Amino acid sequence: MRSFRGAPLLAALSLVVWLVVVLALVQPTFVDIRVYRAEGRALLDGLDLYGPLAGITSVNTYPPFAALVFVPTAWASLATVKAASVVVNLVLLVVVARLSLRLVGGPVTATATLLLAAVALWSEPVTTTLLYGQVNLALLALVLWDATRPPESRLRGIGFGLAAAIKVTPALLVVYLALTGRVRAAAVATATFGATLVLTALVDVHATWAYWTGHLFDVGRMGRLENSVNQSLRGWLVRAHHARDVPPAELLLVLLVLVAGLACAVVAHRRLGDAWGLPAAAVTGLLVSPISWSHHWVWCVPVLALLWCQARVWVLPMLLVFWSYAVWLVPHGDGVELHLSAPEVAASGWYVVLGLGFLVLSIFKGSAVASARAAPLAVADPPRVERRVGAHA
Repeated sequence: MRSFRGAPLLAALSLVVWLVVVLALVQPTFVDIRVYRAEGRALLDGLDLYGPLAGITSVNTYPPFAALVFVPTAWASLATVKAASVVVNLVLLVVVARLSLRLVGGPVTATATLLLAAVALWSEPVTTTLLYGQVNLALLALVLWDATRPPESRLRGIGFGLAAAIKVTPALLVVYLALTGRVRAAAVATATFGATLVLTALVDVHATWAYWTGHLFDVGRMGRLENSVNQSLRGWLVRAHHARDVPPAELLLVLLVLVAGLACAVVAHRRLGDAWGLPAAAVTGLLVSPISWSHHWVWCVPVLALLWCQARVWVLPMLLVFWSYAVWLVPHGDGVELHLSAPEVAASGWYVVLGLGFLVLSIFKGSAVASARAAPLAVADPPRVERRVGAHA
């Protein structure tokens, strides 16, 4: 990998072909960047941040701190913001590729970084993030940057806290920090998160109160649970149950996955470090969140790097799931997902299945390493040398 001098050319070719394919076959909607821009404008104009937003049909589902971050997008034209989102996300993809290699102990070289980015560009979560103008890669970069900083850094945890303040799901990673003994980093993350709450309360106390006491728990506000691109465990159960109301027993199953997933992450961290523990915690968050859109699964980038470096046999199944776009082959739209056949229901949860499989793999991988470390070394006893004391004749 280090000796492959054609990596920059391959990365450039991958990008050019990707742009041609996207421009020729797909019409990017930039639906999310439109929402971000509308949020920033609503905050600037003193309008209700969680009411109808001007120029769009969607509503705000992010914490108020995100709107504060999005304010600069309201100062530029929509065309400029669209172009900027593509450029920034492409740069972030390279950053994420480099940080992923650092996390998993791979070769942190320009060659390896460009190769990983060139392959990751074609994954469904990354492509959809670019087409929607999403912030997933930015949040992933924040977490990976924080996780790969020196352990003795007093400011470690800031990236985790900021990611959770922009999108709530990464808050589970703060719990992971605490459970794995990084109490100071967890405290810094919590303090950072708290500081954003104070800041947004000073800017718009009504929106801050409304979100954290009401809108956060309104699942219907986030979208249709049954949507086939909702690749969370609960979304899969809704499609299997053919009703939006999930029975208590199934909700208990989600809770069980939460506990088991965090346990897997903690055990993986103890035996294999953050290379396995952090992705396991992130995958757990994606599985148990009420809604995890397919583009939220950009964690496929560090997981791909991890599997390539440490469990290469599992790379092919991962490519077949995240690079096949199979998630879009299942009927979706207008509630049709509530009437899927059994095979269609089964095919509508590929990311969920792979996520659960990764958690199991992290345990088996950790157990194998632990067993290898505990195995006694078979060292032959050194030959005994008998010293004879000469007898006087």
